[in-house]
Amino acid sequence: MKPIKNSMKGNFLKNYRKGRAHEETYIPLKTGFLKLEYGLNDSSGMLSLVSFVLEDNDKAMAVGRRLELLLSEDETGEVATFISENGISGLQWSGGRVFWGHTYDDDSPPSDGKRISLDNWIDECIGIMINPDADEIEERRRLDGEG
Repeated sequence: MKPIKNSMKGNFLKNYRKGRAHEETYIPLKTGFLKLEYGLNDSSGMLSLVSFVLEDNDKAMAVGRRLELLLSEDETGEVATFISENGISGLQWSGGRVFWGHTYDDDSPPSDGKRISLDNWIDECIGIMINPDADEIEERRRLDGEG
């Protein structure tokens, strides 16, 4: 199977930060869709979840990692996590840095992480998300066929 070559313009967060509370939007790609979910953490309509899916319906499961977002109207105290749907560890952006984290209690301090703006990091994550390995696509199709 040939690798997927989906692409999106930059400035994703500037273009899709706000929607209506509890809204789902599907952006069609060459292969699959980018699913945007708004207002899951509050009723403000801020973007809450971004995932790559194969079908444009609310039952479609994410392929690979997704972005879980805690965004604010004033753009302060924001957090973004790039993690698989049932994952226990992933990359998290907070305070201008990206670092590896997990859900287990741990006394060790977080790593220094990579310094990057939230906008640029989201664009990097989207580029990775919309071009999963062919194996991930096949696995998702297999699992969807079993359901």
